[in-house]
Parts: sequence; C-alpha cells; structure tokens
Amino acid sequence: MLVICGLYQLFGKFFKTKSGPVIPGIGILDVETIGTDERLIGNVTLTSPEFGEIMGYENHSGQTSLGAGVEPLGTVSKGAGNNSKDNHEGARHRNVVASYLHGSLLPKNPAIADFLIRTAVERKYGTFVPGTPDDDFARLAREHAARRPR
Repeated sequence: MLVICGLYQLFGKFFKTKSGPVIPGIGILDVETIGTDERLIGNVTLTSPEFGEIMGYENHSGQTSLGAGVEPLGTVSKGAGNNSKDNHEGARHRNVVASYLHGSLLPKNPAIADFLIRTAVERKYGTFVPGTPDDDFARLAREHAARRPR
C-alpha cells in the first residue's frame, strides 16, 4: 500500500487540527499528526536503507511523529520531511510505504514502484520474475529533480 500526505496522516492514530479538533485515524500506522501554522513545502531528498536515494516534493502543515515499531522511510538530507524536528520522512511498516512526497514519487523513484509491484505480484501469485524496463526516463527525472532548489 502506498499512502501519500493526507492518507498517510489518516492511516495513523489521529490528526489533531491546528484549531483543536481531533480527527481519528484508522490506526494502521503508529503515527500521530498535529496541524500547525508552519508549512513544510519544497523539494526533498532522503536516503532510505531499503530504497536508496529518494526524491520528491512536500507540501503539508502536519507535523507527524512516528511511534514504536514504525521505521521512517528515510533520513532527510534536503527538505523537512515528517516534521521540522527529527530529519525523518515517511514511514515503513510491513507492506505500507507512507510519505509526504507528492507528485511523481513513483516515476522518480523506481525502486519504490518495483517494491510495490513485486510485493503485490508475489502475494497474488507466489513468485515474481521482473523484466528489464528502460529506466532512462526515471534517471532523467531524478537528475532534473536533484538540480532543483529547495
């Protein structure tokens, strides 16, 4: 499952709005989000032990904290990520990939797309033999994204 931004927040325990009301989440992820006046917006680069370098674009005001048993998707080297404090972006738990990275996350990060496809196919059919796709467009997208300012 790939969950982005608001769905990431609602896969957690709750989202507390900046004006106070709490929106309960579905509790799949042990994460908590609090809305703030601070907007985290711009290009992001992070390093993931599972997927290597990940690039994307964030635009959110939720400050998300990870609970026990939830690993970050990666460590931020450019941008803010989950919040403005811990240099983590996203969350990984079982087969869930959660992230604040909008837009072309999968085309810019084929390792994540490959994981999602492989996991779904293996779950349905038991095995998966990948093809040999031409990753030139993904490589060009990553090169272009790396040159963009925060």
